[in-house]
Amino acid sequence: MRLHRWLAVPILAAAAGCASTWDVESFEAPEGDVASRRTFAWTGGELGSTSAVDPAIAQGVDQRIREAVVSGLVRKRYVEVQDPKSADMLVSYQVAGTRKYITPKKPRFSAPSPDEVLTPGNPRPPLASELPREQTVRDGSVIVFVDDPASGRLIWRGMITAETRTGSTEGAIHVAADMARQIIEEFPTHKSP
Repeated sequence: MRLHRWLAVPILAAAAGCASTWDVESFEAPEGDVASRRTFAWTGGELGSTSAVDPAIAQGVDQRIREAVVSGLVRKRYVEVQDPKSADMLVSYQVAGTRKYITPKKPRFSAPSPDEVLTPGNPRPPLASELPREQTVRDGSVIVFVDDPASGRLIWRGMITAETRTGSTEGAIHVAADMARQIIEEFPTHKSP
């Protein structure tokens, strides 16, 4: 039993080290009194992109972000309702981003050292005439909005803007959902009466 406990500690520490953290920029309207509200309704979101977005991808993003936001609000003791007219808050999101390709800025002017080339098991260094490998970089923002249904005014907003290096669409969706999850961690917890 003790051995299992000692093995679990490094595994949990490694898993925690893999999680990304971003700076959340949040705003709460002074008149919003968000923590005293009880119910919320999900109103969906938008994907902003410089190119057309595949509907299947848009649906996947919407589903994953909704799961992250709704579960976070429920953990903070808010109750989801289906009818926006009966909700105390309307919750939506926006994801916007661009994709660009970059090449490393490290010039290859000098030859590798003999130790690098002659050591058995080392991969052969690239030829000086080879072009450096390109990397895909995504600049993006995930924003969660909370509006007052009576006035239609914004009462809370959380936002993360970051540069990521995900190589797949599924990876980008996962990162966007993680960003939404971290944004909701900044949302005030409901004040129980």
